[in-house]
Amino acid sequence: MRAAHIKMTVATVFLGSYLVASKVILREVPVFTATFVRLVSASLVLAVYVALKPPGRVHPGRRDSTVLLAQALLGVFAFSVFAMYGVKFTGAIEAGVILGMVPISVSLVALVLLKESISSRRGGGIALAVLGALSINVMSARTSAGSPGSHLALGTLLLVCAVLCEAVFMTFGKLLTKPIPPAALSLILSAVGALVFAVPTAIEFDWGMITHISWQTWALMIYTGVAVNGVAAVLMYDSLDTVDTAVAAAFTALTPVIGAVLSIVFLGERLHPYHLTGMALVGIGVFVVATGPNGSDGSQKRVPRRRTLGEPVPAAKRR
Repeated sequence: MRAAHIKMTVATVFLGSYLVASKVILREVPVFTATFVRLVSASLVLAVYVALKPPGRVHPGRRDSTVLLAQALLGVFAFSVFAMYGVKFTGAIEAGVILGMVPISVSLVALVLLKESISSRRGGGIALAVLGALSINVMSARTSAGSPGSHLALGTLLLVCAVLCEAVFMTFGKLLTKPIPPAALSLILSAVGALVFAVPTAIEFDWGMITHISWQTWALMIYTGVAVNGVAAVLMYDSLDTVDTAVAAAFTALTPVIGAVLSIVFLGERLHPYHLTGMALVGIGVFVVATGPNGSDGSQKRVPRRRTLGEPVPAAKRR
């Protein structure tokens, strides 16, 4: 059990570094190009991992192929675009807090799309997390009011869209008729995502830009693919073999905290008291939702493991 906790902690550190790395990358590389490089890097490392630990033959039927395509479009393409542009227009601290609310949004999407019931405990947790995120962004808006180039409201809206895409992605995973091994699923979605990003990247890319991209930025793009979309996903999946998904969900509440610390150290962002208050509210809200009983009958239902590409969330993800 302790080994699983260590794995989840390491995975959370990688996930928390994603927004900080993205903030630095976007100073030199446009969104589609940066995401394409990340997904290609993730696909390569996952392909090696799958080759070393073959999951067996995976043959998704027509229905599952449709679900996987929808997951790739929402959870990989739309999520990446919304998240990257959202990070570009906000601070990494604010972005981390908003994206740390994915477990909250999963409950809301399940309520709307899957008609799942929501307990008063979960409702209270959702209210706390939303209050925390709103307080941070309202105070940040006041602090940055009048600052040139400030687009906090737009960035916040984009990040909320990213959270919703991630939540829909995860709930769609329940529609798969046959389980797909996590590493193989991540490989499929990373590869499909890279193909989807290939066209806009070709339109956006300027060959003259290559000479102006520093080696540090290239290293960060590869890092986000290998560490975040590759290693972190595998570590979280391996942990879910021995711990309940609710425990993994609680660990992801650390993501915005780690992101805030890294933002202060590497980006020079200032941590204000309202950041601490907001993060505490979000962390408590996520913990309440993640550790509460699922369903109106009070029983604990395991959520099928699934991993998203990118950014941060338990409950079985993708990217």
